[in-house]
Amino acid sequence: MLDIVRSSWGAELIHFLSKGRFFQYPEQQPGFIVPPFWHASSTLVPDDAIIPLADINNNNLLDIEKALHKKNQVPEDSSADSAVKSSATSICRQKHLVDWYGPNDPENPHNWSKFKKGLVLTQVCLLSFAIYVGSAIYAPGVEQITQQFHVGEVVAILPMSLFVVGYGISPMVFAPLSEVPAVGRNWVYMPSFLLYVILQVPTALVNNIAGLVILRFITGLVAAPPLANGAASVGDVFNGHGVSYAIPLWAVATVFGPSMGPLIGSVFTQVLNWRYTFWALSWIGAVSFLFLLFLFPETNSDTILSRRARRLRIATGDNSYSTIAEREMGSFTLSEFAKESLTRPLVIAFLEPGVFFLNTYTALVYAVVYTFFEAFPLVFGGVYGFNLIETGLTYSGICAGVLVGYVFYAAALKYYFLPHTDADGPPELIFYVSLYAAFLMPVSLIIIGWTSTVSVHWIVPIIGTGLFIISGFHIFQVVFTYLGLSYPRYLASTFAGNDLYRSIFAAAFPLFARAMFVKLGSEKFPVAWGNTLLAGISALMILIPVMLLHLGARLRAVSKYAN
Repeated sequence: MLDIVRSSWGAELIHFLSKGRFFQYPEQQPGFIVPPFWHASSTLVPDDAIIPLADINNNNLLDIEKALHKKNQVPEDSSADSAVKSSATSICRQKHLVDWYGPNDPENPHNWSKFKKGLVLTQVCLLSFAIYVGSAIYAPGVEQITQQFHVGEVVAILPMSLFVVGYGISPMVFAPLSEVPAVGRNWVYMPSFLLYVILQVPTALVNNIAGLVILRFITGLVAAPPLANGAASVGDVFNGHGVSYAIPLWAVATVFGPSMGPLIGSVFTQVLNWRYTFWALSWIGAVSFLFLLFLFPETNSDTILSRRARRLRIATGDNSYSTIAEREMGSFTLSEFAKESLTRPLVIAFLEPGVFFLNTYTALVYAVVYTFFEAFPLVFGGVYGFNLIETGLTYSGICAGVLVGYVFYAAALKYYFLPHTDADGPPELIFYVSLYAAFLMPVSLIIIGWTSTVSVHWIVPIIGTGLFIISGFHIFQVVFTYLGLSYPRYLASTFAGNDLYRSIFAAAFPLFARAMFVKLGSEKFPVAWGNTLLAGISALMILIPVMLLHLGARLRAVSKYAN
């Protein structure tokens, strides 16, 4: 348990403030001897250059030279002297290149126990849920806000939309920042999450619509890290086929957030008032923060090794100890960081044809989910006469749909995609998994639209939303899997661009969704023609996976970013 607590954000703070007296690591214990480092890449330390530790004294270069002579039985006055000195210098340099202490080093996230990995996955899911629930928890209080602040419905929806815009923009900075060895995941997650919790208090107390809009936008900005880097954290600890199942499981939590938000918000709005939705959000966030404070370990391997190198520098007084990532970052300028975080995501998102079309597809799926926050009150409140809490319960179809979607997707991975990738199949094969989902999406939207009428039982449109989420979940996972396999060198930038793109769509759609449904609908079928329009657009999107099945490899071949 100590290894879990020791690398948490709370323990790191105590460790720093106590100057290393509490939560000590092995390198800080008296009598610690630096073991030889094991490098994953055999090119770092050649097999014929390994020197027994017993032959090396005091880390002295001359001793290393002698050890090399002894190992290779080369006379010290031979003509190979210069080559030996060169090798000795290389070994000395590699000896101070900090890495894992062996292939079974317990600090390596890939070597963590199943319990610790499961705990990390649970905590990333909890963190993401606590953020995503904040986007939709606002929706049930829109009517009360229009009345209290005397504004139109579009203005009242702005705080929800700008929250989504906020968590779409900030990953452009937070995603690359979490990859910096000196920062890591937790120093991005935890301070921003604490600020997210604190900001719920002034949001609950604000007395004008302008203040509410600004506070929600700022809250969205600080909410982004787990949404942008959650998959990266899961990938830090799971490897091989495990990560293929773990990341979609994290995605289930990201769907549960916005679908549970309206239910929680409706309970507090109906029983008390809209302000208590933000008090509820602060309570959810505070409990989550306290749970994560001492039980959420750092997962970034580069950060874990960077901290080890720092401890070794202090323990030995030798400042030459460093990691590969630290040496790479040493030549990384501020302008290059700005280019990485701001320019490259936009270039990949808009100038890579395959990425652009896939981003558009995921943006549509994401935006349609946010139109449900406008459609459900029209259907279940207007047609079926549900109150706020009963309308909130109708979002349970989304929760059921995503669980069923995960089961089907996991089966598709196990029995189709992973066996083909093990056989060196191209990443485009994943689009076969999405084809049935692509056809299911317009069908599900038609079902929702034309069964949302008083003559049809209310369970039928709820089943339709479940079918939509099954298809949408598959499309998201297929797109993310493909992008991960095709753009591994620029993964943070690729996902940051995708997040920005779909967040802008999701923020815009609720602003006109109600007007679209009202203008196109009728008293008997209030959302039928609006959903038919969305179904037509989603039907056109089927061309994207079909096109990339045939052209994806060629597009990657001419790209300077793709594999």
